[in-house]
Amino acid sequence: MNNAIGKPQVLREVNLSLIQKLIFDKGPISKPELSRISGLSLPTVNKLVDELVKANYVAEAGLLGRGAGRRAMLFEANHNAGCFIALYYNWGKYQTCIADLTGKMLFEGNYALDNSSGQAALESTILAIDSMLKKAPSEVRAIGVGVPGAVLPDGRLIGIPKIKVWEGYNLIEALSSHYSIPVCIENDVKLSAVGFYHTHVSSTFDNIVYIYAGNGMGSGIILNGRLYRGSSNFSGELGFMAPLSLTPNKEDYTSTGGYLEGLLRDFVLYEQKREHTPDHLYLEQLSGVLSGAIANYIAVLNPDAIILGGETFNDKLIELIVQKVSVYAPKSSMPEIIYDKNPKTGITGLVLFCLGEATIRTQLVQDLGV
Repeated sequence: MNNAIGKPQVLREVNLSLIQKLIFDKGPISKPELSRISGLSLPTVNKLVDELVKANYVAEAGLLGRGAGRRAMLFEANHNAGCFIALYYNWGKYQTCIADLTGKMLFEGNYALDNSSGQAALESTILAIDSMLKKAPSEVRAIGVGVPGAVLPDGRLIGIPKIKVWEGYNLIEALSSHYSIPVCIENDVKLSAVGFYHTHVSSTFDNIVYIYAGNGMGSGIILNGRLYRGSSNFSGELGFMAPLSLTPNKEDYTSTGGYLEGLLRDFVLYEQKREHTPDHLYLEQLSGVLSGAIANYIAVLNPDAIILGGETFNDKLIELIVQKVSVYAPKSSMPEIIYDKNPKTGITGLVLFCLGEATIRTQLVQDLGV
């Protein structure tokens, strides 16, 4: 059982992150209004806002209203307090951006990743970061990297067939030894879940599953408005979901990122498969594989919505998936199925992840010595 939720320091970090987000999203805003929206007591809000001001993340924005009576001070994000760098792996290269502390992207680019060896991949990652550092308009508060694999609590990467040379590699440790700036690393599809949730449905849904199918397969899970990682950060590794009706040779699929990911590769990545398979049969086979996985998610998690993103999906495939899933799932428990066509959802999630994880949980702790 995880007892972290009840620990005062964790609760403080959660509350601090909440107040920071409210100020960034709704500022200029007063402390009494923050207390009303957040449900936190005014003394707690006073302390948290003062800490954010001291750390230079939040600035005073003048007094509320006019008149001779006592007026509340307004607070907003300090746009000049720094920025952070984000690198999101996608199809053999990094999508990159520099964003300010409100999440606004100031610069975007692409950098190749040399995955001929572990060291070559690290050096090309460092080269990309160094190039971004030169473009940064202000102090860089954090560096974030999105990777196509699971990130274990100790920082090691597993299940990362797109960058096989990093299997078992501790990227956080390697980058942290090279930079004095805080480094945070997360799975690419988990970041897509974060990005889609906070930019599209956070005011409507509490529980979603984001499923990616394209150059690989995976998912990210948001439960009660928060990213769910599981006991070892392996949650959502959809590609490793085992079949129910047959027992494949383990050697056939573990090296490719999982059984379902291997099937997806058969359907999608081998172009000769498409050439020799009638389109309707291809769609039937692929929709069958994906709808079975989605039905399992519905049965286990009962989400409000399933988000489908990635190059594999199209309107016809999603139509077939919805038809097949409705056979398995009761109508009363059928989630809304949404097609995400935005190629920047992942890096948007990385920006938000850096904002929440690095600037508040890491840098603020260092700034304030708490």
